[in-house]
Amino acid sequence: MAVVFYYLIYNPAAGGGAAIPIFKQVKTVLDRRQLPYAIKTSRYPGHTNVITKQIGNFNTRDHPVLLVIGGDGTLNQAINGLSGTRQHDIPVAYVPAGSGNDFARGIGMSEDPMHALDQILQASEPITIDIGRYHERTRNETGYFVNNIGIGFDAAVVNAANHSDSKQLLNKLHIGKLTYLFHVVGMLLTRHPFPVAVYENGVRHFFHRAYICTTTNIPYFGGGIRLYKPADPTDGKLDLVIVEWFNIVSWALAMLQLLRGKTPTSRATHIFHTNKLIVETSSLEFGQMDGEEMGTRPFEIEFSIASQQFWIDRSI
Repeated sequence: MAVVFYYLIYNPAAGGGAAIPIFKQVKTVLDRRQLPYAIKTSRYPGHTNVITKQIGNFNTRDHPVLLVIGGDGTLNQAINGLSGTRQHDIPVAYVPAGSGNDFARGIGMSEDPMHALDQILQASEPITIDIGRYHERTRNETGYFVNNIGIGFDAAVVNAANHSDSKQLLNKLHIGKLTYLFHVVGMLLTRHPFPVAVYENGVRHFFHRAYICTTTNIPYFGGGIRLYKPADPTDGKLDLVIVEWFNIVSWALAMLQLLRGKTPTSRATHIFHTNKLIVETSSLEFGQMDGEEMGTRPFEIEFSIASQQFWIDRSI
């Protein structure tokens, strides 16, 4: 097998600094095995996007792999930066070092960083995994997501968690996912339902009291919270999950079914399993993409499916 050259794309801010010791361990392993690599440190928000765009356009190494050390947001930036470049088909590897690490969980790779590194170094060829493509019509913005795009409740939780004073402390204690859970109750007391229109195969569906509206590629969001168990990043489809709010009891029961991986039977739950759809909201709502904030505004988003080459051997 040809020797792989690794571009180590490292975000020291990921996981509230938890990525720093993980990066050092990864570097030690690569040095011990005498594997070739170059270090590219992400130093400010959006820098990972710039780094991978430069690599995709100007790489001269044979058999390159982008080895991302960070959270799901860092991975998102890496893939978006690589897209549209001359070498957009460079495989991406991922060592989970963030707060949530839902992508690793969702594709069945190890959540343990060093085991994940073993899965990367064991790989001999790339595998193809689905990712989501979005076009936000209000801003004429197009990009990709690896986990999900959420509007409403989950996005409000992400916003609160990202601005929480406790997030960095919990990350240092390796329980960063609890940050999201802490803010769930607070959001339940303050958020309100909102209208959503969904267009699938030319048919308009309208929901008056949406509370969760999440288009997902994997079963999880919010640091390991199961949203929809059947979501599969290899089936060529996305899943839109809408849960309406009629009252606290019906909403809680609907969410309990989803969290337990049961088949949804509640009238509050609506599932779309498709490769293309449009989601529109008319009110000001929070949005999140792969655990990163999208701001607050009305959304008009066209979703479709895409694919990405990943460098990993999930058999070990």
